[in-house]
Amino acid sequence: MSVQADRGSWLVRWRDGDGRQRGRRFPSEDAARAFDAGLREVPPRERRSSNKKPAGGIYPYPTKYGTRWYFKARDSGGRQMTKRGFTSERSARNAKRRLVEAVERSEVRHTRESFGHFWQRWLARRKPYLEPATWRGYEIDGRKRLLPAFDSIALGRLEVEHVRGWMEEQAKTVNNALGTLVVCLNAAAEDGLIAANPALRVKRLPPAHGEREYLRLHEIPLYIDSCSDVYRPLAETLIGSGLRISEALALRIRDLELEETGGTIVVYRSRKRGDAIGSTKSDRFRAVEIGPGLSRVLGEQLVRRSEMTSSDDHKAHVFVMPERVRKRDRGRWGGNGSGEPMDRTTISRDWHKQALQDAALRDMPLHALRHSAAAAWLAAGNSLMYVQRQLGHADISTTEHYYGHLERHVLATGAVATEEAIARAVARS
Repeated sequence: MSVQADRGSWLVRWRDGDGRQRGRRFPSEDAARAFDAGLREVPPRERRSSNKKPAGGIYPYPTKYGTRWYFKARDSGGRQMTKRGFTSERSARNAKRRLVEAVERSEVRHTRESFGHFWQRWLARRKPYLEPATWRGYEIDGRKRLLPAFDSIALGRLEVEHVRGWMEEQAKTVNNALGTLVVCLNAAAEDGLIAANPALRVKRLPPAHGEREYLRLHEIPLYIDSCSDVYRPLAETLIGSGLRISEALALRIRDLELEETGGTIVVYRSRKRGDAIGSTKSDRFRAVEIGPGLSRVLGEQLVRRSEMTSSDDHKAHVFVMPERVRKRDRGRWGGNGSGEPMDRTTISRDWHKQALQDAALRDMPLHALRHSAAAAWLAAGNSLMYVQRQLGHADISTTEHYYGHLERHVLATGAVATEEAIARAVARS
């Protein structure tokens, strides 16, 4: 044991019962010598550090969420680095082991590049591979939410606590922005600029559950009867098939397989802003089963389409604007060409709203017709899996989240079956 002056304070050094050297600083020599004198009275094997820390470069630290752990390691340039935010010593130790192994395999290289600089490179690199609307959503998330928080932070120093603190300051759009951040940092990890994606360890905020508005069964005929002649075939298609409006406007004649007993609509594409045609929201095609009523409606629509053009073009769109004959008609004047796609804004803000008003129904967005289709399928006794496949949800948990409470027939049948089972048991006893 020893007492010595060191950098403006007094340092006491000793060895504990495990033979490890320990040290403690004091502001004055008297305090240091008093501690040293008391330590001499403790047998060596009983000497333990009151703040003993785990070996191997793994350390705990307090946060308002409880104890968190961090580790220290050397990067590819030999510089010491620190990674924080681990919820347990084991997770920190495993992360350090993976980092050390990745550095030794040259899979992770040291970088001083900031998040903002990498974001701009990544966004430009991803543009050719994304739908315009998707890329625009990424750009907005970055400009409004991510760059103000992480712009100047070096990629190697971006930690879980940074992301969690940012989450606490965001509004309801934070989950979308977090998804964007995850995708961006996944690319940084693939490029070897960071060892792991810290955003993956931050949970999304639970969404506020609000029931989707939709037309009840008895309201559907009221709505359909209030639609204009031009809009009615499209409205019946949206309610009968559950297609998104972008998918319906991109339908072509060859996508329809119609029979007297029903038919199939094959959904390959969707109409984007600016009349561009792209993939569906899930980037997958699906076949939607329809009943005989909707099959007749679409058959009549194809007859009207054949009257608008002399050619039998199976690539032509199903729903287009008709030619105007009188000023009060809906559609385009003959001189402006026929067969032009319907305008989504006109459908949503004019035709749909007018039908709701004429039917004396409450206001709801055009997308509510897709929810109306799902609610009608469930009311008819179909399963959630059927609804999932019709709507094209990638995961049935999405269908259950939005429409699980509408699956009344399953709940009702289960309740009745339970009461009957109890009654039979009582009768037997």
